[in-house]
Amino acid sequence: MDTVYDVLKVVHIAAWALVVIGYLKNFVGRTSKDLQINEWMTHGLEAAFILGLVLVGIASASDDVADPNNAKIAVKTVVAFAALGVAHAMRKRPAPNPFAHVVAGLVLVNVVLAYAW
Repeated sequence: MDTVYDVLKVVHIAAWALVVIGYLKNFVGRTSKDLQINEWMTHGLEAAFILGLVLVGIASASDDVADPNNAKIAVKTVVAFAALGVAHAMRKRPAPNPFAHVVAGLVLVNVVLAYAW
């Protein structure tokens, strides 16, 4: 179970990286007037959110993996859910869409919480 957990953790981190790459993709060869919430951001958020829930379930149920910090998981889940909600609610807005910055900021907060707490 430890190997499955480690593989899912790498895929989870890759999903968060996909969101960041999708955000940075907005700035390649474009102006700030073209800023949008793109598919890379929404699909990365969906994958990261689901994988995060799966990782918490595995960590809570398995004796091979250390038990998660439930307070940290609760805060990270709320932040991830807020980013996912904003991304889905505001992705059809015409360019420029400043909510892309909000989504990127929430992702940055979630990553900082993961490594600093």
